[in-house]
Amino acid sequence: MAGHNIQAILIMERGGIPLFFMKLDPKAQDLDPMLVSGFFTAIQSFSKEVIERDSSMFQVDYGARLFTVMAGAKTDLVAVSMGEWPDEVSTILRSLHDEFEKKWLKGMRRKQKDTLKIDFAFPEFREGIVKNLSFRDISGSWVPFLLESETPQTGVLGPYIDGRKSVDDIVKSSGIRRDDVVSEIIRLWALGVIRFCSILGKEDIVTSTSKIDRLLQTSSSTRADVAKKHPEVLILLPRISALIDGRRTIGAIVQSLSDTYSEGGVLQAMDTLLEVGAVVALSPEKRRILLIKEAFELAVRVCEMIYSPQEALLYLDAALDRSVVPEVSGVVKVTSGEWSLEYDSRLYEGLDPRRLMELYAEWMKLLAQFVASLEKSRILKYAEALTDAYSAYLLGRYSTDDLVGFEEFSFWLEMNCVKQDVRR
Repeated sequence: MAGHNIQAILIMERGGIPLFFMKLDPKAQDLDPMLVSGFFTAIQSFSKEVIERDSSMFQVDYGARLFTVMAGAKTDLVAVSMGEWPDEVSTILRSLHDEFEKKWLKGMRRKQKDTLKIDFAFPEFREGIVKNLSFRDISGSWVPFLLESETPQTGVLGPYIDGRKSVDDIVKSSGIRRDDVVSEIIRLWALGVIRFCSILGKEDIVTSTSKIDRLLQTSSSTRADVAKKHPEVLILLPRISALIDGRRTIGAIVQSLSDTYSEGGVLQAMDTLLEVGAVVALSPEKRRILLIKEAFELAVRVCEMIYSPQEALLYLDAALDRSVVPEVSGVVKVTSGEWSLEYDSRLYEGLDPRRLMELYAEWMKLLAQFVASLEKSRILKYAEALTDAYSAYLLGRYSTDDLVGFEEFSFWLEMNCVKQDVRR
């Protein structure tokens, strides 16, 4: 079926031990099963109360993603999705969950459960999920490659999956219908047989991880490993790493290096860095945090124009004094009459989606407090200038999904303007 937008499915025991994990979106790189299972365990005590009292299903909406929890006889199924939740998806997931407990989990001993490879276990069940739930659209530019640790039956497409041919190339060279090629590639990916490179689009925003530091150290084993397979990446790395600031898109990085390096070379280097975990594409939650951080910087910069740099700094200090969350206030640096905002998102590494959305709310609060502290005689002029700045920059840079929830700030801005009108 189309339009469900499910990114991943996790099935876990009531004690929080994961038994099965499957991603339905290759670009959802942040959905690591062990990280998200910890989050799911945290909401499990809440799920017990809700499920026992009300129904066998409940949903937790954290703004960027929707977590749907379904209770079975022995396990809970958790689906991570974005966008709307069609009613028919619930029926399909209940059927799959029931099949898992009655067919695949039945008779399984504790020792077997403890040694499960949750990313690869139950291959026939995985194929059933693919058949019942539509996979996200695969781009023709994506390049599938076989995992080195696996020696699978790759079927008719085996000779064509070499880590160099894109999906479009495989269609052309194999002579097989595109729908059949895509269907088979989806099946192999669902079974954990292949992964994809060249999945980053020019609109994606990436940030570096601590692993990129190892690649920049000449004595590190990580750098030596990459040098064996992708020596060309290490030549580009110093230039690329300087451009990965947590807010540039892939397209902007390519453009910045276009005078010296080819687009293909830069994109290949980014793919390699993504594959080794030196960079990650921003998750929906981190994209929203980036949005609100850029909105906050624009709010202060516009204040410097409508009021003055000195007044803006006073208002900024007043807002920061009210913030007690170091992941927010610690990102804004104020020294010697100047200020700056850090965009590197390493500070948010390892945080689950719930905590990230809590930080988004804290940034929203800081933005609202800053506007509320402004002197009211110029607030209408300020609001007009800020709205123009947001329209010119933010609305074209972010998707509709990214902007969901940001309308809350427009309410705060309007309220401050209404108060000024009332005083007049």
